[in-house]
Amino acid sequence: MGRRDRTLAAVLIGMVVLAVVFLLLSGGGGGAIEGVNSPPVVRTSPTPTVTSTAPPETGQAFEGKDPFQPLVIAVPAGPAGSPAPGGSQGPTPAPTGSITGVNGGGNTNPAVTVTLVDIRKQGGKLVATVDVNGKDYNVSAGQTFADNFRVIELSSSCGTFVFGDERFSLCKGQQVNK
Repeated sequence: MGRRDRTLAAVLIGMVVLAVVFLLLSGGGGGAIEGVNSPPVVRTSPTPTVTSTAPPETGQAFEGKDPFQPLVIAVPAGPAGSPAPGGSQGPTPAPTGSITGVNGGGNTNPAVTVTLVDIRKQGGKLVATVDVNGKDYNVSAGQTFADNFRVIELSSSCGTFVFGDERFSLCKGQQVNK
């Protein structure tokens, strides 16, 4: 770089620094935003009331829901005094307990553990060995296994799968709970 280029670069840097300092010291050039800098409105009433509202608890509101899990599990029951579904005599007992959670609390299914064990080439196409709760499945792209799982795509070390309508990816040795 020549002397002239260095001088030009120094002048440009100086102008940028001056512009930044000017904007910082002048408040950015914007006026007051209406409602932000205005004094608060105080309203008086004959009897002041104080209301306190706690924010809604949303921790469970964003949990995923299994579309294949029924929200309520219905147990057939006959009229009082008739035989119970198991064949025993006597009135049908009233249900006890409580329903909790967003999905009705009826989810008694334990989590399903899925592990991608290996991916290899077999007969010219990629085949994955997937362990679902201790049972191995040898599957290739497009195949369904363990009832609700489907292989979307396989590469030499990773695979993309679908569980119900939820898409997820695993690489060799990785596992996930569904």
